[in-house]
Amino acid sequence: MKSKLIEALALRYEPVAVLLSNKKPEYALQSKEGIKNCIISLFIAAMKGKSSVFERKTNLCSDAIAGLGFGTFPNHPEGVAYFLTTEKTRQFERGGCIKTPELGKNFVECLPITDISYQYVIFKPLSQVNTDEERPVLCIFGVNNDQLSALIVMANYYGSGNENVIIPQSSGCQSIFLIPYAESQKKNPRAVVGLTDITVRPMLDSDIVSFAVPYAMFVEMEQHVTGSFLEKRLWQRIKNK
Repeated sequence: MKSKLIEALALRYEPVAVLLSNKKPEYALQSKEGIKNCIISLFIAAMKGKSSVFERKTNLCSDAIAGLGFGTFPNHPEGVAYFLTTEKTRQFERGGCIKTPELGKNFVECLPITDISYQYVIFKPLSQVNTDEERPVLCIFGVNNDQLSALIVMANYYGSGNENVIIPQSSGCQSIFLIPYAESQKKNPRAVVGLTDITVRPMLDSDIVSFAVPYAMFVEMEQHVTGSFLEKRLWQRIKNK
């Protein structure tokens, strides 16, 4: 699909569409059963042009089960609140992300935990989506500081208020699916800046964060490019730095 918004931003990576389905796509990358991998590596693969798929039976990392909307957290040895505050695992050290187990419990209680009625969550390069047959629920951009600035301005350009973008404390998968998906269910959804989780930062370019919006919000932003700052000289100067 051709997009004025994507063209104006001059992105380094492909925006990623998130689709929900009960049909498993062919040729998509997927973690092997029995191996706990962070989903961010497969999200990065989607930004680079390769679709990926996640399903309930796959032995995801514990965060990803909740982060992809497959229900609540499985129990950690001492509970997820302790995992966020004190625990070190073979793959990640999450201790120190939240000061105390009590605050860790409060953090979990604030998350919009959900159990989606679909078997598969699919990350697909937006350019490969056939909008006549597929309807994404989210669109996720990987952006640098200048592009993030532009998207924040655009998210507030055509609507009321000036807080149409949030940056919540969250794990990587919560920031690219769970929290944006919860926003997509609201009457006035907000965009979500994410991938600020320091456990996933080593996998990413140091200047890249995510900007996730409900797909309907992406369509709205697309419709408002014409006449906006994205067509003015100042943005062209920033874009061409």
